[in-house]
Amino acid sequence: MRLWFCCLLGLLGLSSLASAHMTLVRQGKSAYRIVIPADAIASERYAAEELQRYLAHISGATLPIVTDAQAARRYEIVLGNSTRLRRLRAKIDFAALGTDGFTLQTTGSTLIIAGGRPRGTLYGVYALLEEQLGVRWWTPDAEYVPSQPTIKLGKLRITQIPPLEYREVWWSIMIWNPLFAAKHRVNGSSYGHPDKTLPEQVGGPAVTYYPFCHSLDQLIPRALYAEHPEYFPLVNGKRIDGYVQRCLTNPEVIALAKATVRQWLQENPNANIISITQNDCHNNCQCPACKSIDDAEGTPAGSFLTFVNEIAKDIEHDYPHVSIDTFAYQYTRKAPKTLRPHPNVIIRLCSIECCFSHPLATCSSEANKAFCRDIITWQQIAPKLYVWDYTTDFAHYLLPFPNFDALQPNVQFFVEHGVKGIFEQGAYSGGPAEMEPLRAYVLAKVLWDPYTDVERHIREFIQGYYGAAAPCIQQYVDLLRHEVREKNYHMNIWASPNIPVFGAELSDLVLKVLKLNVPDPSAFATPGLNNTVLAHADRLFDEAEHKAENDVIRFRVQVARLSVMYAKLAGNRVQDAEREAMLADFLEIARQAKITHISEGKALSTWAQEMGAK
Repeated sequence: MRLWFCCLLGLLGLSSLASAHMTLVRQGKSAYRIVIPADAIASERYAAEELQRYLAHISGATLPIVTDAQAARRYEIVLGNSTRLRRLRAKIDFAALGTDGFTLQTTGSTLIIAGGRPRGTLYGVYALLEEQLGVRWWTPDAEYVPSQPTIKLGKLRITQIPPLEYREVWWSIMIWNPLFAAKHRVNGSSYGHPDKTLPEQVGGPAVTYYPFCHSLDQLIPRALYAEHPEYFPLVNGKRIDGYVQRCLTNPEVIALAKATVRQWLQENPNANIISITQNDCHNNCQCPACKSIDDAEGTPAGSFLTFVNEIAKDIEHDYPHVSIDTFAYQYTRKAPKTLRPHPNVIIRLCSIECCFSHPLATCSSEANKAFCRDIITWQQIAPKLYVWDYTTDFAHYLLPFPNFDALQPNVQFFVEHGVKGIFEQGAYSGGPAEMEPLRAYVLAKVLWDPYTDVERHIREFIQGYYGAAAPCIQQYVDLLRHEVREKNYHMNIWASPNIPVFGAELSDLVLKVLKLNVPDPSAFATPGLNNTVLAHADRLFDEAEHKAENDVIRFRVQVARLSVMYAKLAGNRVQDAEREAMLADFLEIARQAKITHISEGKALSTWAQEMGAK
């Protein structure tokens, strides 16, 4: 048994409902009430309200909410760490539960849902509703709540403690719907509008970054180049400006960075992670001081980590609760030979060069082999590891991207190599993207429990969300997965529809990114998304639209079908009148679905003009 899992006995425990232990509701009536601590925090009060709301929806019975200041009664659902637990002599190790873990227990006629603060009790309520009572949250606008006038529970003795402290599904469907995200027990830093954070109502975020990434321009502003070119990188014998890195061994740069970080912390008192991360480019400094460190350490991560460590040391005494986060990304991904991150430094490893159609640990591509070597090395030296992972085609949000075989194994691989936080970047700028609702749902499940039955979750989602059309949608998903499995297609995050590939039409920029860690980038250009596959998909979607039982389900099918239409349109596979009609249909559905971007950097309206839409 895996070491991390040994500490989480009961994570997958399910109650046996063969013999009912208690009846919460009988024929729409209940003797139970919900008890919260008198000093309940916002998320515990919301947990009580959510439990009350969904029990009423399921059974018709509205249970009152009271505090533990009232005298105890026989029939109670006790939420959180309250005086009731002491009266019941419930032995719950709240320290072990951490911030997100919880326990579900039945004792006599009492149901206990108690978790760590600030999110554990709320997550316990959602686990009860989902895993014991059958509620499902497909999307913010689509959920399944069973009708059950009598609610019975078997004996419960369940504890769940997630192995990841930080879980972020960065897809539009989650980002802009923080209450929906909380139902799936993700706790990242970038949910909600306008504040872009999980509200206290659902426990707030586990981590609060400032800034989030690529922070050198904020740390050492570009405007300083005019008076201080020595702050900027020496490249090919010349100090250069623009979107570049910095001279990280310059004492004045280090002093300015320390002062800026302290200013950030004063201005952002809630931040518990400061991001000191390279700009999203190369152009790192080759001055003698920087180069000597990099040469000695065998990687440009040497000079960058030396810089980060100086800042980390400067704040550790005054801000013991704050970590410094830095990337192992592109040219800094390889770990240094002798240098070690300071104890308050988080290394955030980025998988951008990898193949995503296959699991990292078993893929034959050199990109994945290189990444695996790097994470193993960082695991041995990093005080804490986070991962920035990629789960969509950033060049074409709607292009078929069959990565479902890799999602769970990759999360398992990360956890088994010591990773404590995962940021799953998807189509964040203007979804819904290709199979977004399903992919976000699956990602949330595996981030909470890396060893969950992911195939069951896929089947349940498709059946619940697509209704009578579900068998056809399941066959479509299986079709794409079959192509990858049978023909071993490699697929990176710049896959192009312009040629029939699951792979990249590799631009000079992409090649520059890949060449650092991938000996053979051409491995990504393998034929795959061919016209036979698209024709098969079309037949399945024709049947799905025909089977859809109402307009709501039919529209969901049409949105899913946009991916096949996009592959044909963007890949120039249809011509003349057929193309014109398909483009008009595509844009009508996309706009109705509120799709605003066709890729990370291109608006749907711009793409439509380029395609010659009338």
